[in-house]
Amino acid sequence: EVKDLADADHKLNQVSFQVHKGEILGVAGLQGHGQTELLNAVSGLYPLSGGSIIVNGKQVGIKNAGQAIANGIALVPSDRKNQGLMLELSNRHNLAISSMKKRMKGCFIDKKAEQAFSESMASKLSIKMGGLDLPVSSLSGGNQQKVVIAKWLYSNADVYIFDEPTRGIDVGARDEIYNIMYDLVNQGASIIMISSDLVEVLKMCDRVAVMREGVLEAILDNSPDLTQETILKYAMQGGI
Repeated sequence: EVKDLADADHKLNQVSFQVHKGEILGVAGLQGHGQTELLNAVSGLYPLSGGSIIVNGKQVGIKNAGQAIANGIALVPSDRKNQGLMLELSNRHNLAISSMKKRMKGCFIDKKAEQAFSESMASKLSIKMGGLDLPVSSLSGGNQQKVVIAKWLYSNADVYIFDEPTRGIDVGARDEIYNIMYDLVNQGASIIMISSDLVEVLKMCDRVAVMREGVLEAILDNSPDLTQETILKYAMQGGI
């Protein structure tokens, strides 16, 4: 739950909403109207000037990404190359880094456990690669995105934030990422998803939060009657 969230740069204005367990909440709006700032604020990447964030009924203090992760919030960013991956490092390292502590023996990483974990995740998500020790930059865009998602699957997050999760990837990879998201919510996780593709929003989301000029204009149930035109009216004109 988010209550009265506002940011230091005045791009968000008293935004409040809830996302439920087992739900995908879409965030839509015209480009530059606060959607990315909202998700970056919830995930600790953007400075806040007010409001509160509540996870599982407990108010949490989030001032950086580490605190967000510690409180069960994981971000899959839109800019996978600059924010989601370490391009010069191997596929194995990128897959394993977010859950690395689980394979530590004292101050050292259990290399066999890391190898087994990386192989398992690559297989589970059907990540096509020439080898685990090749740089992640060698993968296609769709496979890079699956690596970004895979590294969070064992983080025990309660809330997954997906910012433009299928931008720049092919249709086959899109369907695989959709299936990963469905699996997460079926296991009881919550997902907040930004997408500029309203077809994708209507396909994936249980409800749609529409942003306009940093204000949350409406939260719409994704019923059979909800259309792209209705979402755009809220995004362009505000309350109707």
